[in-house]
Amino acid sequence: MSDASATRRALSARLVDRVLFGAGVAVILAAIVTCSRANVVADSVDYYAILQRLATPEETPIARNLHFVDQRSPGYPILALLPYVVLDSLVGRCAVTEEVNLPAGIRPPAPPGGAGASEPAIMPPVPLLLREVPFRDFSIPAEGSWYRWKCALALAVTSYAFLFAGVVAGVRALRSLWPSLPGYSLAVAIVLLSPIFAEAVVVRPLYATLTAYGLSGLFALSFVTGHASGSTKGLVAAGVFLGLLVLTRLETGALAVTLGLLLAFRSEWRVLALLAGSAAPAALIWVAYNLVMFGRPVALGMLRGDINRIALDLGYVTDSLIHPASGVIFWSPLVTLGVVGLLASRTVPLRLLGISSLALLVVCLVRVPIMYYGVPGDVIDIGGIPVTVPDSPRAMHQLIRGDVNRYVIVLAPFAVLGLRDGLRRIAESWRARRGRST
Repeated sequence: MSDASATRRALSARLVDRVLFGAGVAVILAAIVTCSRANVVADSVDYYAILQRLATPEETPIARNLHFVDQRSPGYPILALLPYVVLDSLVGRCAVTEEVNLPAGIRPPAPPGGAGASEPAIMPPVPLLLREVPFRDFSIPAEGSWYRWKCALALAVTSYAFLFAGVVAGVRALRSLWPSLPGYSLAVAIVLLSPIFAEAVVVRPLYATLTAYGLSGLFALSFVTGHASGSTKGLVAAGVFLGLLVLTRLETGALAVTLGLLLAFRSEWRVLALLAGSAAPAALIWVAYNLVMFGRPVALGMLRGDINRIALDLGYVTDSLIHPASGVIFWSPLVTLGVVGLLASRTVPLRLLGISSLALLVVCLVRVPIMYYGVPGDVIDIGGIPVTVPDSPRAMHQLIRGDVNRYVIVLAPFAVLGLRDGLRRIAESWRARRGRST
């Protein structure tokens, strides 16, 4: 009777898990279809400009001053080239594009933190929903250029493709490690229960955030399964995705380097060689990108980063970690708990991911926005672009909250595995105590 009852409970738990997962996916899809935006603002201006330069170099740039373009990791717009080619060759040539002429006086609102508050218009008026983009090009009179639907839609398709690739990769990794009760719902809970993650899905899909999340999920799946089985195919795939991840988010290089050092410390030379060898082509892609964009094989503008300062500021660390208005403990709680679960895991690949995650978090904590040291309400000039310093502590915490929590989203696929492993350990401990008490 006890075994039958346990079986029924397990079946019920699996059913609830799948229902919650399906409901979560439905909510995400509904939000994307009804609410997702395609405005080009702040970071997305640069990603749009990179794709525009790669796909249509003869076009007038979307903005005259693109000071930050050479500081952006190019993986996201490079990956968006494929959907752009598909849209251009298979869809665009068969469809009629409407040209929407906007008044010259339209200006976009200031993005969070006040950056770019005094800039001329470089996007259509808000809100431009993603469903309004197909087959409509918008003029940008202040810049003498056009907002092209194929570029915007290619970026959005890339973001959402990798969003769901990350979710599916998480599901497969959970099923591989815990086949009896995978915990599929964790893969969507970490999206829906993080305000910054949900905002990235709906409000800022033209940022690199979702693509980095998907690549991170594909790397995590390939690494944990390849490491456990010793599969050459799995480890090669892990290296490819890790290389693309670093190409998409340069700061994840800290994660990659730390993982490499840990593997070397453990004398796992075969695993290290397979990862490093299969990640190397990403460097060739970067060289090709530099040749196209800058006319030289090596361009280190990404390392200049004049909107951030590398510093160990305890006030910023506190604001980023534990302040209720901005800290990751409050705004990315599942990611935080998941990393803790990875560090406490007895499974080698999970523990390696946990330690590597800490390295990436440290990088995020020492990349201090230059506005953090500015005079509240003042306007500072960065490469000819006016950037407004937040005028109150509340606005500053809003800036920090969006910045830090957006960058830790790349750890979400690892955190899902840490959460599930932590739940397993808690369940085992509870059963052990219950057994002793009886």
